[in-house]
Amino acid sequence: MESKKQYKPYFREEQRFSGSPIKWIMPVIFAISVGPLAYGLYQQLVLGKPWGDHPSSNEGLILTFVFVFLLMTGLWIAFSLSKLQVTIDAEGIHYRFPLFIRKWRTIKKEQIARYEVRKYSPILEYGGWGYRRRPRIRARRNGIALNVSGKIGLQLYFADGRKMLIGTRRPDAINRAMKKLMEENDRDDD
Repeated sequence: MESKKQYKPYFREEQRFSGSPIKWIMPVIFAISVGPLAYGLYQQLVLGKPWGDHPSSNEGLILTFVFVFLLMTGLWIAFSLSKLQVTIDAEGIHYRFPLFIRKWRTIKKEQIARYEVRKYSPILEYGGWGYRRRPRIRARRNGIALNVSGKIGLQLYFADGRKMLIGTRRPDAINRAMKKLMEENDRDDD
C-alpha cells in the first residue's frame, strides 16, 4: 500500500465552540426545552395537579421528559466536543469539522483561483456559526462557511466560481500560510 506524502504544515489551527456564542446559546435552548417539562413533572407528580389543559399520563410525561433531556444533553455534549480543524501545507488546505464533516477533506492549491482574509458577519452572511450552507440563492452569493467564533475568515474563491469561508482566530498566520502555499503554486507552474 502506498503511503501519502507528508508535507510540513505552514499553518495549523483547532477551534472549539467553547469560545463562541453557541457556548451561551446551548444552555438557554436546554433550559427552554427541559425547564417546562421539569416544572410539569413537579406539578403533576409532587403537587398532584394535572399539568396543562390536556394532561398526559404520569408515565407519558416522564418518558417525554427523559427523551427531551437526553436529546438536549446529547446535542450540548456534541457541540462542546466538536472542533474545526484546519491545516495548510504544500498540497493545499485540509479541514474537518467532526460534528459535521468526519473525514479530512482537502482543497488542492490548484482549485483556488484567489483568496483573502476578511472580516465578515456570521449571522447576516451565513446565518450563524458551524457548518453553514445557506439556501441556494445565498449559497451562490456567499458559498459555504465553516466557522466556530469570531468575525475573521479565510475567503476562498474557486476556479469553478464556488466560494468557501473558513473562520480563523489567527488571521495573520493563515494569511502567511496562504501566501506561502500560493507562491509554491506559482513556482510549480514555472
